[in-house]
Amino acid sequence: MPAQKTMGVRRVSNVLDQRPGFHIAAPWGHAAVLEGGGHLCELGLNRVSGVNPLWRPQWKTMDPSRYSAGRHARVYGPPPDGRLLAGIAGHNLSFDHFGPPSGEETAAGLSTHGEAPSAKWKRLKHADALTLHYGCKLEEARISFARTITLDPRNPVIYCEEQARNLSGYDRPISWNEHVTFGPPFLEPNVTLFDMPATRGIVCPPGYSERNFLQPNAEFDWPEAPRKDGGRSNLRITPQETFGLYTAQLLDPKLDIAFISACNPRQRLLVVYVFRRCDFPWVGNWEERNNRTNAPWNGRTFCRGMEFSTTPFAIPRRETIDQGRVFGEKTYRWLPAKSEATLRYLILLFEAPEDFAGTAAVVLNDKLATVHEHGERKRELAVPVKKFLKSA
Repeated sequence: MPAQKTMGVRRVSNVLDQRPGFHIAAPWGHAAVLEGGGHLCELGLNRVSGVNPLWRPQWKTMDPSRYSAGRHARVYGPPPDGRLLAGIAGHNLSFDHFGPPSGEETAAGLSTHGEAPSAKWKRLKHADALTLHYGCKLEEARISFARTITLDPRNPVIYCEEQARNLSGYDRPISWNEHVTFGPPFLEPNVTLFDMPATRGIVCPPGYSERNFLQPNAEFDWPEAPRKDGGRSNLRITPQETFGLYTAQLLDPKLDIAFISACNPRQRLLVVYVFRRCDFPWVGNWEERNNRTNAPWNGRTFCRGMEFSTTPFAIPRRETIDQGRVFGEKTYRWLPAKSEATLRYLILLFEAPEDFAGTAAVVLNDKLATVHEHGERKRELAVPVKKFLKSA
C-alpha cells in the first residue's frame, strides 16, 4: 500500500478488488473509502509505510449492489448476510440496525446490519482539498445518511462527522454502530493490543459459536473474561487458536470522552478512535480466527472488530428494544420524525515505540490529544487537534 503522491481527494476506479471509491491524501498519509457500502477501507501513515491496519477480507469482494442471491449465494452466502459480506471491508457502518433483520424483514429483502453498508454511496458536494463529503439514502428506512471525512493538513488526525436525517413522519428507534475491523498483517496473535475504557462486559450466548472458549452469557470486568475451562482470558490480546466469539462492553459512564485503540508494537503503528461517550456507550468485541467454515469465510478468515456503538449486541431490532437496558444503560437511540442527528469521532495515527504497552487513557483538550501508555513506563504520545468533539 504505497503512500499517495497526489494530495487531496480523488476518485479512483480500483480502491479494492477493482471497486471504485475515493482516496484522500495528506502529506503525512492517507485514507480510502469505497462507494459500495461506504466502507473506510484504508488508513495509511507514511512513517509506518505499507501497513494498513484495517481488515481486507480473505475473499475477493464486489460492490454489494451487484449481489444476487441466485448468482452469488454460493460465493458470499445467502441472505440476509450475503449482500453485506460481498462488499464488506475495514470500517463498516452498521445502520440503522445492528445485527440481522427479523424473519419478516429478511423475506422483504433487507440485509444484515441495515441498508447503509450495502448501499451505493456517492460524493455529495466538493469541499476543501482534504475533505470528502459523501453519503447514501436508505430507501426502506427513509433516512438519508452523510459522512464528512477531513484529513488534517499537518498532523495524522482524521476528523469524521456523520449525519442522519429522518425523512419520515415517524420517530425511529435506531442503532448506530461504527463496525471498525482490523486484520492481518497488523492483527497478530499475542502481539496486537486492544484497549478501551470499559467497565462491565458480557459474553455472547452459547449458540454464537461452538469454538468460543469463553463462558457463554458470563458477566465480567474488562478485560479479564471467564473461560469454559475455569481460567480467565485477557481480551486485550488475541490468542493463537481457532475460535469465534463476541463480547459486549459498557464504557465507563463517568467519562465524557471515550476511545478504542489497537496497537501492533512490532509494526510500530497505533490507531486510536476517539468519540463522546454519550454518543457511543458500548463497544462490541468481535473475534474470528479461522472458525467459520461456510462461504465466504471458508475456515481461513482472521479479523477482529472493535465496534463503538449505541447498541451492545448484534440482534434483530425488536430483540434490541425488548431486552431493555443492560447494566442500566440504553441499548438504542431515537431519531425523531423529520429531524437530524449528528455524531463525530476522531481517528489518530501514531508511530509507536517498539515496546509500546497499549493505551491506558486518552485525554483530549482544545489543542491536544494525549495517549497515556499502559504499564510502568507511562509514556505519552500526543498530537495537536482542533476543537471538534465537544462542539458537536
